[in-house]
Amino acid sequence: MIYGNDAVLQLIQKMAEREHLPHACLIYGEKGTGRKTIADYLAMTALCTGEHAPCGNCPSCRKMRKGIHPDYIHVEHSGKKNGFSVETVRNVCRDAVIAPNDGSRKIYLFADCDNIDSRSQNTLLKLTEEPPEHVLLMFTAVQKNVFLDTMLSRMMLFAVRPCTAEECFQALTQEHECPPAEAERAVQTCGGNIGKCLDWLENEEMQELTRQTAMLTDAVSARRHYEVLRILAQFEKDRQKTAVLLEYFDIQLRDAIIMKYGQCDRMGCDKTSAERLSAVLTLSSFQRMHEAVRTAYNALQANVSVKLVLASLGGSLLS
Repeated sequence: MIYGNDAVLQLIQKMAEREHLPHACLIYGEKGTGRKTIADYLAMTALCTGEHAPCGNCPSCRKMRKGIHPDYIHVEHSGKKNGFSVETVRNVCRDAVIAPNDGSRKIYLFADCDNIDSRSQNTLLKLTEEPPEHVLLMFTAVQKNVFLDTMLSRMMLFAVRPCTAEECFQALTQEHECPPAEAERAVQTCGGNIGKCLDWLENEEMQELTRQTAMLTDAVSARRHYEVLRILAQFEKDRQKTAVLLEYFDIQLRDAIIMKYGQCDRMGCDKTSAERLSAVLTLSSFQRMHEAVRTAYNALQANVSVKLVLASLGGSLLS
């Protein structure tokens, strides 16, 4: 069962009924919101041989449920940045002209394209623009702007969003059999992102990082200098955890400035602390802190001393 994103599912169903499924599409949105699930649904719909696609009962649908359909091809990541190398793309282009094994469609899924480079995209252009009649190309990514405009103009775009808190709670308790109390805590922390909720429930480190992020958000909003420095100092010996903390805090900043202007499209890990920060945040202070976090994150990637990065960040957040 798919929770949320009803508009996307209805659009796919209408296109299937009219036999107008796209030859190439991009499914984009926050990680954990069901991009891969919707890609599987679209593939099942395209490959279904039943009367009302996806019927769930035809031989093709049964193979899809078991993950063994020979014409649903998951393209493997390759290259230094775990994207898709030019050679990988060329292999897909060569294979695409070969007829399907078991039906009228052949589907290629390029999942998590966030690191796909321009050379690989340019190699894909001709196939994306003029694919064989039996080919469907699917891509997933967090943001659509990782693709060149020339690629985007050749694809149909599906924006995937978190479901409601109620839908997420239902998915966790019914589909994944989580205890209600734990499911409620996860939804309060991660919002309607089912994948993020599941990760949070299974990962004690993630739970601790979200707790520290909420504490950092509160300390910044209250301008408790010592508390900000104390929280940051705990991460001096772990570059990876520091990077995650910065990502989480930057999302808290994003939530706070959106709340400031009356919106409630929450993505961060703690609504209460984001609301408190929102009460004292100005547009200029948001821009300053966001830039400080991005600068710190880039410095971490450049292998600058974690201790120096956090010391500089602490000063910037409270200046």
